[in-house]
Amino acid sequence: MAKSTRGDRAGAGNGETAVPGGKATVDAGSAVAGGLQDIAQAWADYAQQVMHRTTEATESLLKCQSFNDMLAVQAELMRGHLQAFLDQSTKLAEITNRMAARSIDAAGEAARQQQSDKNRR
Repeated sequence: MAKSTRGDRAGAGNGETAVPGGKATVDAGSAVAGGLQDIAQAWADYAQQVMHRTTEATESLLKCQSFNDMLAVQAELMRGHLQAFLDQSTKLAEITNRMAARSIDAAGEAARQQQSDKNRR
């Protein structure tokens, strides 16, 4: 009978600690999901910018009257694309950092809650 009593206590303890861990998992998952949505939106915005710049450059190329004009348009297009890519990389890094920070905060909060629950017992 002593074995069943210990088994019951171990089972109750596992159930109690699973709740904060489950909440942390949900919170971390929500942070990741939100971050992924932000990343998808950032990529869509970037693609739209690139298409817009390319369209403008194509129109400018059609108006070129010399080879040097054409080179200038292409150089400006490449510069614009490179700058947009660098801006996009910065934006994605910021989103990723926020996503990681939110996940870590959720896990830390769950650990603090679990420690608080242990201290109360």
